[in-house]
Amino acid sequence: MSFYRVTTPQHRFTLPFDTSECSVIQVTYVQNKKRLVKEYRNGQADPGMTLDEDVVQIDLTQEETKGFDVGQADIQIRVLTTGGKVYASQHFDVGVSKVNSEDILS
Repeated sequence: MSFYRVTTPQHRFTLPFDTSECSVIQVTYVQNKKRLVKEYRNGQADPGMTLDEDVVQIDLTQEETKGFDVGQADIQIRVLTTGGKVYASQHFDVGVSKVNSEDILS
């Protein structure tokens, strides 16, 4: 998995259970000391986060990906189920590649 800076990548994660069984879903991108968190809580998902059955989809914006440096980043998902159990995924290492122009296209 990888993405280019200043683009709009989509990341899809399949959970081992339906997202309706989750009270909180947190997807955290980390690079060096920077963190980008997308969260579902109390029936509300952050912009760019979509839930569909057992799939969590994250759509990052140009502005969000511009905040990453070229190199490696780490993604992890944490879930709090409606039954009170907390789970964490493995760490996903993703490459962040450069683009020749960092203008935000609109």
